[in-house]
Amino acid sequence: MKKTYQKPEYSGKISTYQANTKNNNGRVYQQYDADILNPNQNFLYKRALFGLSMYEPAELETMSEAKKERVKKMQRRCQFVLNQWKQEMMISFSNSLFSHFFKNHPFLNPFWEQTEPDPKFVCTLDFKDLGIRKEQIVNKLIETGILPINFYQIQ
Repeated sequence: MKKTYQKPEYSGKISTYQANTKNNNGRVYQQYDADILNPNQNFLYKRALFGLSMYEPAELETMSEAKKERVKKMQRRCQFVLNQWKQEMMISFSNSLFSHFFKNHPFLNPFWEQTEPDPKFVCTLDFKDLGIRKEQIVNKLIETGILPINFYQIQ
């Protein structure tokens, strides 16, 4: 007895086949966000955020220990600044929320009037959840001196 095999076929609706589609004169295409940074700027930005993981293993072998330490130090500082910034945003949001609901409570006022970011606390919220875009992160890193002042002029 001979076995017969069938080829697999797509059986869904074509309109749901591709995610994030737009219909333009009957053509379906996918739209991507344009990056605001060129490749060199992207490299500096990602090196500040991710540190040595941006480099290939071969590059790390040839890199001097002093440069590795500078990259690690810059990444730690970047993560500290961004963590503090996220905490400040969370605190301002929660303070406005609490002051709205408990505005005339003298006993509770100290809880939201004297709040500051905790350097030991790691904020795990995503930038997307906080409504922070890439260009805002870049501007914050420029403002704090992690990225150079002429960052947007780098080619």
